Amino acid sequence: MNNGIKLLALSLIKAWGLFAMGLFLIFYIKNKAVNVALDSLISPSVIFAISVITFAIIYYYIKNWKYITMPYSLKLITQPKDENKETSVFVDKFVFYNKFTNTLYFRNKNAIDLKLYQDKKNEIMHFLGLHTKSIEMDIKPLFRKWVKIELYELPNSFNFEIRKLKKGYLYYGISSKGDYYQSIENQTTMIVVGESGSGKSNLLNLLIYSIYINYGNGSYEDSNISSTILIDLKGNELSLYKYKGTQFIDNIQDVAIVFTELKEVMYNRYKQMQINGDKLYKGKPIYVVIDEVGTIGTYHDKKIRDAIFNDMIELFQKGRACKIIFLIFAQKCDSTNIPSNVLTNIQSRILMKTDSEFNTNSMIGTKEQIQDITRVDVANFNKGRAIIKDGITSETSLIQVPYVSENEHRNIVRHLGHSLKN
Repeated sequence: MNNGIKLLALSLIKAWGLFAMGLFLIFYIKNKAVNVALDSLISPSVIFAISVITFAIIYYYIKNWKYITMPYSLKLITQPKDENKETSVFVDKFVFYNKFTNTLYFRNKNAIDLKLYQDKKNEIMHFLGLHTKSIEMDIKPLFRKWVKIELYELPNSFNFEIRKLKKGYLYYGISSKGDYYQSIENQTTMIVVGESGSGKSNLLNLLIYSIYINYGNGSYEDSNISSTILIDLKGNELSLYKYKGTQFIDNIQDVAIVFTELKEVMYNRYKQMQINGDKLYKGKPIYVVIDEVGTIGTYHDKKIRDAIFNDMIELFQKGRACKIIFLIFAQKCDSTNIPSNVLTNIQSRILMKTDSEFNTNSMIGTKEQIQDITRVDVANFNKGRAIIKDGITSETSLIQVPYVSENEHRNIVRHLGHSLKN
């Protein structure tokens, strides 16, 4: 409180002083007389102008009081290290609040301590009175000595709209910046991990809708995708998608055969790339979707199981360059379900609700790293809430996956099938 009043008083004194000095110089230059210039400063119009300035500054402080005083109350400071002498303490200063993006901006004349903001995330939420609301906070550096705090709220649930699907992209849901898309060109091999009831099946179907919307009218010429392979060893989730350019597999022996064939396709694409001098295959991608990869990891025949996982490693390592992209779904990512040397070669990751600390650490990181992304513990995620880690930039985003009812799902499958049925 005292610091805020001192800042207000200082701002008023500075504003009055600068305004008076500027006017004095103008009047002095105009009249060439000190007395005339001084008398002009106490004219009714000047007093009115000073009153307007005073009102504007006080209004600004009242409106932004919490933001202005927050650095002082929470000790958001930097102190340069100097072994030879004591150094000054630099307090962060509030710059402005963008109400359209709900973003706060702060700066420090010395340097911004980003970690300090991350460590005091909960304190900031309490200070701003947002701790009882489902508000998330994204803290990012800006320029050299600025920090921006983006406040946003994702819906706990929202219904899927087919109009959100668009060619050239995969649709995931919404993030703090609106609809979250990944372009077909930038999509990397990805694994999604979440317990039963986390919304994993919704995301699975959402991405498959996105794949098939890229088939256009069903002709190869109109399609952005070469072909799709759907692997579902339980046989009940993906069997509805019996479309053109689609291979459905529900037994592990066929998985081994298809992976061998995919490796041959990969080798041929690499040869073509070498001939053309390309670093990235210029043709259309192949998408491989695996539901519940743990059914492979727990298969009784070790020889077949190991052969499949060895092929996976090679396909994951080289697949992106030749556009063979895997989308893998699992309840767990421990070594029983998927070997660690397979997991480490998967670029993109999505973590949904899970009470497994191993899942959390393997997919995104430690509890502290999760807290930098969201205030909510992963075990308490609502259905459809997910953290996505981009396979190219390694940036993490909090997203909400839309809900698709069983009836709507079947309608969408029929809708897509009008042009894609075999």
